[in-house]
Amino acid sequence: MQTLFTKEPGTIDWIHSFNRGETYVDVGANIGMYAIYAGVVAGARVFAFEPESQNYAELCRSIFFNTGARKDIVAWCAAVGDEPVEISRLLVRDLHTGYSFHDFGEPSRDYASEERFAQGSVAFSLDHLVATGAIPEPDHVKIDVDGHENKVVRGMRGLLERRAVRTVLIEADATLAGTRGITERMLGDGWVVNPDQVRFSRDGLRPAEPVMAEIAAGMFTGNIVFGRRADDVAYATTALRRFSPAELEGMTLPA
Repeated sequence: MQTLFTKEPGTIDWIHSFNRGETYVDVGANIGMYAIYAGVVAGARVFAFEPESQNYAELCRSIFFNTGARKDIVAWCAAVGDEPVEISRLLVRDLHTGYSFHDFGEPSRDYASEERFAQGSVAFSLDHLVATGAIPEPDHVKIDVDGHENKVVRGMRGLLERRAVRTVLIEADATLAGTRGITERMLGDGWVVNPDQVRFSRDGLRPAEPVMAEIAAGMFTGNIVFGRRADDVAYATTALRRFSPAELEGMTLPA
């Protein structure tokens, strides 16, 4: 939790843009830093999905001890994918709390599945979860599943096509072929990106044009927030106003 405000400052800004009572789905919640923050600080209704056993246990402990928001945060020890229901194995990188880069069903990177501990697991698609009434239609979705983002997006095709979601945060990794087509598909379907969101990172402030060019080419690595409309992602520009012109100049990185 020590890195909450420094690891992904743009994610915190995004969560602050939520209206109280909106529904937030956290896919790949890990130990729940952003799920808890969204429920406690932003006042969102939170539905968190984390399949790895150690992370899920810590996530549940955090929900339990945040008694004020406990009724508004629900967590499942499950993955999210592209099939309505899929029973498989989670390939666990290591059995430590807070670890990431676990894979549901198949490796997302170059390693043999036999090299990893296999934890029994189940996955659902977001479309299926909404259709069956397990969760309400989300206003905001975070997808951070270390290489399986494309599956999650395929499994929420219905939600995206009927514009049920207001914003979607997707962790993009240009080194993985499976994630490169996501930005092209989202932008082609009319979803918008605010340059001020993708140029702002813990390292500083990048010029907008090269960052947007990377996104258009599918070569951007980092979090991208897609909005249904420009107003839905305007928060990123507003967030930069907390810095003075001199501070912004000092933060700006070379092109």
